[in-house]
Amino acid sequence: MRLKSLEIKGFKSFADKTVVNFDEGITGIIGPNGCGKSNIVDSIRWVIGEQKISNLRSENLDSLVFNGSKSRSASGLAEVSLTFENTRNLLPTEFNTVTITRRFYKNGDSEYRLNDVQCRLKDIHNLFLDTGVSTDSYAIIELGMVDDIIKDKDNSRRKMLEQAAGISIYKTRKKEAKLKLDATEQDLARIEDLLFEINNQLKALENQAKKAEKYYEIKKDYREVSIELAKAALEGFHVQYKELNEQQATETDKRTELEVTIATEEAAIEADRLGFIEQEKALQSMQQAFNQMLQNLRLKENDKNLAQQQLKFLSEKEESLKDFLQRSEGQLESLRDGVLHTQEQMADEKEKLGGIQQQLDELKAILEEKRSVYDARRAELDESRSSLQGLQRQQFDAEKQVAVADTSIANLQRSIMQLQDEQEQRKAEIQKVEREKEEREADERDKKQFLEQLRQQHEQTKEQILAGQGEMEKLRSQLIEENRKFDQKKNEFDLLKSLIDSMEGYPDSVKFLHNNANWNHHSPILSDIIYVKEQYRAAVENVLEPYLNYYVVGDLKEGMQAVNLLDANQKGKANFFLLDQINAFVESDRRNTNTAHGLFLPGAIPAMDVIEVDARYRNLALHLLGNVFIAEDESVLENSSGHIVLEKSGKYVKGKYTLTGGSVGLFEGKKIGRAKNLEKLQKEIESQSVIVDDLKQRISKKHAEVLGFNEQLKESAIRQTEQEILQLTNAVFAAQNKRENLLASQSSATARLENFQLQLLDQQEAIADVREKLTGLNDELQQLLATIQTREDFYKLAEAEYQQAAGQYNEGNLNLTRQQSKINSLEQELNFKQQAGIQPRKADR
Repeated sequence: MRLKSLEIKGFKSFADKTVVNFDEGITGIIGPNGCGKSNIVDSIRWVIGEQKISNLRSENLDSLVFNGSKSRSASGLAEVSLTFENTRNLLPTEFNTVTITRRFYKNGDSEYRLNDVQCRLKDIHNLFLDTGVSTDSYAIIELGMVDDIIKDKDNSRRKMLEQAAGISIYKTRKKEAKLKLDATEQDLARIEDLLFEINNQLKALENQAKKAEKYYEIKKDYREVSIELAKAALEGFHVQYKELNEQQATETDKRTELEVTIATEEAAIEADRLGFIEQEKALQSMQQAFNQMLQNLRLKENDKNLAQQQLKFLSEKEESLKDFLQRSEGQLESLRDGVLHTQEQMADEKEKLGGIQQQLDELKAILEEKRSVYDARRAELDESRSSLQGLQRQQFDAEKQVAVADTSIANLQRSIMQLQDEQEQRKAEIQKVEREKEEREADERDKKQFLEQLRQQHEQTKEQILAGQGEMEKLRSQLIEENRKFDQKKNEFDLLKSLIDSMEGYPDSVKFLHNNANWNHHSPILSDIIYVKEQYRAAVENVLEPYLNYYVVGDLKEGMQAVNLLDANQKGKANFFLLDQINAFVESDRRNTNTAHGLFLPGAIPAMDVIEVDARYRNLALHLLGNVFIAEDESVLENSSGHIVLEKSGKYVKGKYTLTGGSVGLFEGKKIGRAKNLEKLQKEIESQSVIVDDLKQRISKKHAEVLGFNEQLKESAIRQTEQEILQLTNAVFAAQNKRENLLASQSSATARLENFQLQLLDQQEAIADVREKLTGLNDELQQLLATIQTREDFYKLAEAEYQQAAGQYNEGNLNLTRQQSKINSLEQELNFKQQAGIQPRKADR
């Protein structure tokens, strides 16, 4: 794997698109401070996935984009592309050249691309995994990293050695595996939560399962009835059977036509595939043309390099002449002495020029000779390739014809074999159908005689069965109604029990005392000790609403124990009825007033008459409801005489000086008497269960009775016999139709078979010549490929010799140019001295 090129556009200081080619021989990039060398390192780190902005010497992602200058506008995106050669397959990909690109737009969008295909950052990391190339690898060393390695800051030296040894990849995999294990543990915890929730739902699911069982029982009965209905609907089946046989024959013909169409389409697909092969060959031809253009480009680059060297030499000469002119004023005398030396030097240089010119002519002759050989080899190779293309086109055409013909022949052979098999099967079926027809006719005569006997016995037991079925239907209707009541009571019981268990609607302090083992669990809540008839619950609950959350305790000591417990645990406040105080007060009130319970209000019902309460709590209920009446109509409100009057549905509550009322809420009356109501529901469920079981037993008994009659009833046997006769009649008719259809299909198949055989012979005769031609073309193609391989070897050898001769000629031409430039320089120097009036001394002459 070798870094091939780096392309930067809009990243930091690189406003224009800049391409750095890392060809062979390049070891570094140099330049003055501030020219952007470190930005190149930052761009490489950024494109391979660096996410920490501080490592890129920037404050945020926006600062990575070229922000503009006085003469240039700001760029809209930062883009860096890094290209690697993968000829040694160090990267896990099939491409020989791999290009990774990272883009960031100023609007915040960013993307990674791999060979110009959008990918994820994880794909980039996986690509360079175990190659030593990453954002923190020793392959990229920025300013300050050497000091960190020497000082071993943050174990940097250890990290570098681990990367060199190839250990870092396993650490990375270990970290990923650990993260997966943590995620798995979290999933297991969630699964446990789900199992807990599922276990809580099992009870409801059990109820649903029982309902499902009942549904399947009903479905089973429905299936039996549906079967009986389907049997009755089978009349006229022989007509439908005939139509189906005709439709089957039609569909068989369509299937044969579709198979022929499929074969044609497969041949077309094969032709398209061969077309793709031809396009691939055209692509190879274009690749050869591209290689030729690349060769011409290299020649032009050599000429360009030669011209650049000449220009460099002339520039250096110009600089030396300028220096010479600056020093000429002080050295005029010494220049006179150097004129003769210059003339002698010029004569020597001209002699050297003659030798270089002679050597250059020899090199040019060699170059022309090598070029002629090179052109001849190339012409031979081009001629061979042109012949190869023509031969390949002929081979392609022949292969296409053979492939299409082979496909057609295979389809015809398959169709012929299929038709022959079908003919054999039809022959056997025709014989089988004729035997079945005779057997069905004999069975039909026997069944008709047996049917007459069954009909005589059937009428005797029919009336008994009808009476039994009527009674059973009544019992089933009654059972459905009782089951509905049973399910209603059970669902109401489950809902009420869940409300009691969770203490729905009670404050936290009451729930705390109810669930606390350190306090008396036998002390009830007021709402649990009073049971109210259903039609009066909302009314009584409205008047007792302030007291429903009160605990009923025996004495003050028991109440103080609960108060201290609430205070110690900071669970709020609770209210308590002191039963001993209530009993004393009520008894004292009776003795003082010398009246017994039994107040009366015309047009109203005392609240004590619509409730049920244990004798222990009777005085408490009398204290709360002794002055409460339930009105039949609103006229009682005018003469309430200081009593508390309720409307039985909870519409209003009339006190001595107050009136409260309005609409009745959906959940009013659901809180009072929950515990008592639960006990009554349990008893009602038990009694309803007894009723349901009794009905089931009666239905079972009656069902057994009807079954006994059914066994004596011959209706099922009659229907079965009629059905068997109908089936036999249909079978006879179907056998006759089937025989006729088979004979017609046999005749049609024979005609198609003869047609296919003629087509097969025509195809085989037509393709025989093409096969022979294709064999010859294949042999000729192999020979031509061998010739092309040999000519390519000669061409590459001639090309190498020509390139070598061209290099030598260019070097000689460069030496000649340098010598001519040197002589011209001497001539200019001599002319300058002569024009300045400097004459050589006689002694020098």
